[in-house]
Amino acid sequence: MSKLTHANKINALFNEAGSNFVSLDARLTHALANSPVFSKMLDGAVDEFKRRNNKWKNWDDIILCQGVPATMALVQIDTTMQRPVDLRHVIEIINEFSQSMVMPIQTYVPEGDSPFIAWDGQHTILALYIIATRVFGMRPQQCVIPVNVYAVTDKLEIRRNFIMLNGDAKKPLDFIDIFKQMVFGVRIDGADDQEWLDAELKQQYFEQAGLFATNNKFGDEDEPGAFTLLADTLMTKHAKSRKHPAVTKMFCDYWGYLGQERPVAPKEARVLYEYFDACYTQGVTVDEEYCRALAGFTKEFFEGNFSETGAFWDKVKQSYTNWYRGANKHSTDFNTDGEVIVRGFTTEWRVGGPFLIAQINKSTELQTPTYTPNNGYSVKEFELWS
Repeated sequence: MSKLTHANKINALFNEAGSNFVSLDARLTHALANSPVFSKMLDGAVDEFKRRNNKWKNWDDIILCQGVPATMALVQIDTTMQRPVDLRHVIEIINEFSQSMVMPIQTYVPEGDSPFIAWDGQHTILALYIIATRVFGMRPQQCVIPVNVYAVTDKLEIRRNFIMLNGDAKKPLDFIDIFKQMVFGVRIDGADDQEWLDAELKQQYFEQAGLFATNNKFGDEDEPGAFTLLADTLMTKHAKSRKHPAVTKMFCDYWGYLGQERPVAPKEARVLYEYFDACYTQGVTVDEEYCRALAGFTKEFFEGNFSETGAFWDKVKQSYTNWYRGANKHSTDFNTDGEVIVRGFTTEWRVGGPFLIAQINKSTELQTPTYTPNNGYSVKEFELWS
């Protein structure tokens, strides 16, 4: 039996056939089990809460805003609708607790006598749960909290509300949180928004390639297949800069042929997504054979290593330095050795792109897109690998 990789485990979460309701205790226990480093931090936060708020002797001394009263035991969390628990944020709420800042938990009731299902406010209610059970020794059935109940049966509408309402006043949504909502929205609730459909298709490509989208806050960024740079790759704030799912397919095919059991370096993701996006927008055909040849090329010349300390960027920097000093030979901006100080070098596409394209053109028969950065940087043939 093949071993289940971390990527397989993370991607399997998107295969829920429906909503998954869990209790507050189960949600907190699972989060602590996944991130045990927070266990002692949480105990410390509880102790500090007791010290700082000794005027509160029991749960009823805390005055919360008015809403529909409900005991904590009646509130459950839909794990497919809420983002993964950020224990650091829960601890921050406890450390900075103010009763006047507690907002009602946003809930809906699916059908009949079902419990209140929290669709927003899980970090707030988990903090309240900890205060009630660990500070005052109360049971969830004894503690009343305010909830807002929305007469909504369309969960897709609630997902859209969740994304829209999580702004600066609350913990902002990271791209990974929005991406997961979109994938779940398509797979569970039948969303047909094009952006959501595109996100779900990109997730399919990731699953096929053994990749998984994540964020440093989850602590799994060093796992093989971890992909952390979602900005301007899988996700973007602006529709006009959104990359077509075909670009993700190209990257995933390339990754498969690269055959390296490691996380995707952010610089690697940035450069290759921009390269494949240029291919897509300029009509360069990139099929599996193309990706196979490209992977062979990157392994041959720099071991497929696009990290900032790798051989690729060392070579790019040499080339850029030659170009910059040639283009600014009359500059009076010198270093202590009397050489022109090189400005504007960065390990990003606008510098790495021209070099990568030039090297591919010299060393392979692959068709490449054209790209000229706005500073005019160009590569001389002698600066390339033989």
